[in-house]
Amino acid sequence: MSGICGIVYFDGRKVQEELQAMTCAIQHRGNDGIRVIKNENIGFVHLQLNVSVNTATDSSPIVDKNGVWCVADARIDNRAALLTQLFPSLPSSEAASLGNTALLLAAYAHWGEEMLFHLIGDFAFVLWDESRQKLIAGRDHCAARPLYYCYQPGSFVAFASEIKSLLTLPEVSNEFNFDKIHRYLEWASSLRPYRAETFYKNIHSLPPAHLLTVEAHAFKSRFCWNLKLERFAYLRTDEEFIEAFKTTFLEAIRCRLQTSYPVSAHLSGGLDSSSVCATAHHLLGQELHTLHFDMGEAKQAEEKRFAERILQWGIYQHQYISPMTDLMASVQTLATLLDRPDHFTLLPTYHLAAAEAIKKQGSRILLTGHDGDSVVGYGKTYPMRLLQSQRWGEFKELMKQYAQIADFSHRFEQWPEWPLSKRYAFILRSYTQRYFVKIAKNKEWKRLTKEGWESVKALKMLPFGVNALLLYGGLNWIRKYKKKQKFIVETDYGFLPEQAHLVADILHEGMLESTEEFEQIAAHYGYEAAHPFYDKRLIELCLVIPDRLKFDRGYGRGPLRAMMKEVLHDEVRLRTSKALMNQPVKMQISQHQREITGLFGQARQLLPLLFTETQALILDGYFKRALKEMAKKSSDSIHLYVREIHLAQWLLNQKRS
Repeated sequence: MSGICGIVYFDGRKVQEELQAMTCAIQHRGNDGIRVIKNENIGFVHLQLNVSVNTATDSSPIVDKNGVWCVADARIDNRAALLTQLFPSLPSSEAASLGNTALLLAAYAHWGEEMLFHLIGDFAFVLWDESRQKLIAGRDHCAARPLYYCYQPGSFVAFASEIKSLLTLPEVSNEFNFDKIHRYLEWASSLRPYRAETFYKNIHSLPPAHLLTVEAHAFKSRFCWNLKLERFAYLRTDEEFIEAFKTTFLEAIRCRLQTSYPVSAHLSGGLDSSSVCATAHHLLGQELHTLHFDMGEAKQAEEKRFAERILQWGIYQHQYISPMTDLMASVQTLATLLDRPDHFTLLPTYHLAAAEAIKKQGSRILLTGHDGDSVVGYGKTYPMRLLQSQRWGEFKELMKQYAQIADFSHRFEQWPEWPLSKRYAFILRSYTQRYFVKIAKNKEWKRLTKEGWESVKALKMLPFGVNALLLYGGLNWIRKYKKKQKFIVETDYGFLPEQAHLVADILHEGMLESTEEFEQIAAHYGYEAAHPFYDKRLIELCLVIPDRLKFDRGYGRGPLRAMMKEVLHDEVRLRTSKALMNQPVKMQISQHQREITGLFGQARQLLPLLFTETQALILDGYFKRALKEMAKKSSDSIHLYVREIHLAQWLLNQKRS
């Protein structure tokens, strides 16, 4: 992970001091050197951080014999395949020393603007084709490497790994994007595909798996992900799917371990992070530095005992991360560091403490379990398909299996004391309720009546509420459902309907912006955040694994659990509980309510200066609600004020700068 920035003037202006200003704003990315190439109207900069084994030898930016410029922040994972295609006669010794930037130039020379279809890895690159007077930029398939840009037709196009670099340009406005801020406070981003817009009106982000082409008076952004899932047709049995998953998962982690520096990994105690840690430890054949957030007395968030199970199975240099004591200082630090308000619910007191520990350890790579839940999947559509085909007997048996292992303690404190019959009834009603609400939402009233009656006979219970009337309970749920679905997923990437959950679960705004935040924190502390579950090959394989196998009797993520059978202790491998971070976050916030109230007051005074009167009133309403909810003892309403805290500090920081 490194950094890039640059500018192309279309109007004949000469590149002068602005390139230096852009570089200085993100100089923390260039711990191992900064390289600049420019001519009169163009300037490219690479800020290098040596992470992988071939980073130190990767010269960037470079210009090829055809006058094509290239600068890249890249780790290319299908190097072997690309070298075979692009350099079939190149000796292996020379191939090993060929840098990723040179490989990208060769890919452009061979495939042109189709090149993105042939790349696997984490990358952001920019090319300038002098003969065509065209800039071409590409970004990896899961937004692991950032790329922002500003384009003024006929004038210039500028790009950078961080927005703060672009804000140094006098032509780039720092006007805030109200719509983006509004959606941020609504928590609506989880239901939208990733969009190019940022928190600044005139600065955009290149979406994942997109190729951008820019000319003086022409601009185009194109999605480049052809799934080609037919190549998995040879997989038929559960055993074949699990073996393919194991091979791909191992390769995803191996590609992210190409370093001579120490490696760190998050170890929460959950299935995803535990699997990554155990596999990385096996592949490294050496000590792995693991980190675990110590939640103290917060019982709902306590996962220490699960992490300790993993530590018993290998040699780890383990560290429990306690939060920083000064909440307000950490909020301000993160607001200064990021180009957007903080996205995570977990406070920066934890994230920054972990980043400091990784830096002290000397690690250049941090492995995470982000976001195994979505990629491998829970197979939740499998029970719904049984209902759709009216296979009532199979559905009942599946729900009985699920009831025996399900853990909803995060929703119901008394869940462990519930008898099996009550758990079964809850789970069965949850699925049937969701199924029939969907039918009602589509206004298929005859089908609702017919199948509703058949389900009552087959399942021996009403599908809606335990004590509520069918009509009242149904209409109530429909209203809630419609309200929740105010922002629906628009699968405008061109996937087939059965592949739409790739957008809904993975490529949505909320998930990818958290990935970007991981990256930006890592960049400031001199390491790379690597997410094995976001490997393009693993994502595509998981799209074809049957939902039945994913559902795994209710455990979810069946292929991962099967793969780790001989590796993880069953207490970890088969756990279905989830840690809730609301309680420790609430505990920290409650100790600083006076300071937060003062912060809100300062931010509210700023609103009329930064937004229109109508916009300021809307945002002020969120702060008023936040003050009201923050005073409550319950931790359930944290989402109604934690983002307001980060937004308030971020707005104040931007105003000061």
